[in-house]
Amino acid sequence: MDKKMRAKGLSIIGAESQNTPKEKIKEILDKHKAEFTISRQIRSPIQSRGIPHSFVFDVEGQLVFHGHPMNPEFEKVIKKALKNYKDESIAPEKKGDLFPLRTWKNSKGKTLVAAITEISGDKVIFRLRNGRKIPYVMSMLSEEDQILIKEARKSSELK
Repeated sequence: MDKKMRAKGLSIIGAESQNTPKEKIKEILDKHKAEFTISRQIRSPIQSRGIPHSFVFDVEGQLVFHGHPMNPEFEKVIKKALKNYKDESIAPEKKGDLFPLRTWKNSKGKTLVAAITEISGDKVIFRLRNGRKIPYVMSMLSEEDQILIKEARKSSELK
């Protein structure tokens, strides 16, 4: 499934929680020709009974499934979760965006892929890839992104 759906936006991360030696994990991955990442000694806020146990998050980061990967709903949920995936490199610009879709960084180093549709006072309005608009206080952006916006505003590109 990893290889089949990777181009559609699927990311698989295996979570090992029973102190299995690295060599044994590699042996299992090689045997099944799996190429996804395995994180070791994982703990979850969601109680699970039974192994293996899968968690599926949609493109917005919401948990949409947890259970056994052989559950008949598992693949259906993944396909549904990937419906809203849009490859950032081919996302179209929308007419009227003040800044096209790009990666913005906040003052804590976290990133957000969005376009800016409006600047009002000390706030910008981001348009996410899914079309949702969210207001954001400009001073919470990284210094570089704040300068970029202010310089563009000064040069009257955004007036």
